Amino acid sequence: MIEAIGPLSAEERLAQLIGDSNNGNNFLDQAPVVAQAPVFPSATAASAPAARTAFSGNPFDDLLGQAIDKLNGVSRAEVYTNQLIDKYAHGQAELADVMIAQSKLSVLETLAVTTVNTTVSTIKEITQMQV
Repeated sequence: MIEAIGPLSAEERLAQLIGDSNNGNNFLDQAPVVAQAPVFPSATAASAPAARTAFSGNPFDDLLGQAIDKLNGVSRAEVYTNQLIDKYAHGQAELADVMIAQSKLSVLETLAVTTVNTTVSTIKEITQMQV
């Protein structure tokens, strides 16, 4: 049978738009914040509960704050990938893990650059609109 889908609240919709996932299976969440990182972070990320987005009441501030957090996540993913490359050079990591981390990082960087460029061009268009 088909189930009815109820309306989403503004907070839930904003969380969907900015990519707040509650499943804990996010590559950015796996990237370590500290210098010493585990070789296989998926086990630690799966056991940690995902944080719920806290909204301040201003949607623009919420969206901008989440975008900055996600860009910091890309930086953490880059640090993690570089650490994994170093571990591979010392024989402590598998080549497949390094290649997967590099591929994920490449996708994250491409998405981040595309998103920033699109946002900048959109803001330029908005500021040039005649009122």
